[in-house]
Amino acid sequence: MVLTSTIERLRHKDAAAQKEIFEHYCSFLYRIAYRYVRERMLAEDLMVESFLKIFEGIINFRFDNLRSFEAWMKKIVVNEALMLLRRQASFHMMPESEAIEIPIDDNVLDKISTEEIYRLIAELPDGYRTVFNLYAIEGYTHKEIAEQLHISEGTSKSQLNHARKLLQKKILMTDKSHASRGIL
Repeated sequence: MVLTSTIERLRHKDAAAQKEIFEHYCSFLYRIAYRYVRERMLAEDLMVESFLKIFEGIINFRFDNLRSFEAWMKKIVVNEALMLLRRQASFHMMPESEAIEIPIDDNVLDKISTEEIYRLIAELPDGYRTVFNLYAIEGYTHKEIAEQLHISEGTSKSQLNHARKLLQKKILMTDKSHASRGIL
């Protein structure tokens, strides 16, 4: 567990505190980065870049509690991921025809693991995945997403809607695949 004293030492560029924070949060921040970029090496690079920003920016961070510290770090990773996606020009919105609404049985989600759901989210096209992550997982509003991605709020809402539909389709296909193999 990270203590308030560790964060104070971190403010003073203490190498042991940096190591402790890195070791404690590296997998947490890596998973966030991976949700956006879907490549291991890229996610690792994003995580390291984020830690550098965290270690540099901690001086200006107003520490209230551990939860606010973790939220601040998470926001840095998300912002780094979004900047990378924009720089690479790999971020594009998908046309509406990509997603078709499919009714899904409520019990299907009970049969699929969290890891499988994250894998299915990672398979979404960049635009869908990014908006879905920002809205459904990070808790951003459509206005905030629009500002971050330089798109309209309507585009954000549309991409989220299509991401949900495509995710439903993928979940249903996964459920059918499991059922045909006798897994469920």
